Amino acid sequence: MASKVRAKRQRSRGAPGRGARVALRGGSGTLIIAVIAVAVTLLVGYGVYSGIRDWGKVSDFDVEVYQGQDVLGGSNIRFSDLLAQGKPVVLNFWASDCPPCQFEMPAMQRVYDRHSDDVIYLGLDVGIYSGLGTRQSAISLLQALNITYPAGIPPDGGPMIDYSITSMPTTVFFDSQGQIFQRWAGTISERQLEDIVNEMLNQDGPGPT
Repeated sequence: MASKVRAKRQRSRGAPGRGARVALRGGSGTLIIAVIAVAVTLLVGYGVYSGIRDWGKVSDFDVEVYQGQDVLGGSNIRFSDLLAQGKPVVLNFWASDCPPCQFEMPAMQRVYDRHSDDVIYLGLDVGIYSGLGTRQSAISLLQALNITYPAGIPPDGGPMIDYSITSMPTTVFFDSQGQIFQRWAGTISERQLEDIVNEMLNQDGPGPT
């Protein structure tokens, strides 16, 4: 009896379980799912301030404007044109199929309503470049949430690379001199956003160094 029990235990240890067998049969599929899971983890930040301050190089790019043409100055603009207006700029990277982005947008709208005369806002839709939405789903989300601050889409994913976007949403703040003031990776609350905007408005010179 003892020898039969030992043999059974050895077979149990040596034979792959059900989950392992599925992984072995679908090896390539499992790898693809794992890659997608890692990508989504990197791209979607569920509401945690990362504590990043990045004084990197300012990069320019084109924007096809979804809404706010009258505020931004046209249907197709250059980001550098916004920086040249001498006001702080809030650049928010978002995607329609990103739940933290959806959660954050109403708070950003409320802060925009309070400071729209003094601060330029741009919601940059990068869903099509991150696999988290389409142009139409982005426009539909703006309408569903009653978002009125300016928003648009770049012609490619270049801004994500230039600004090292590794989580979604990410907000990059530029001071009135057109320099990067602060960077926030993940969902930002209304109070946190308000504090940074006020800090930019109250500063006398360029962003911290």
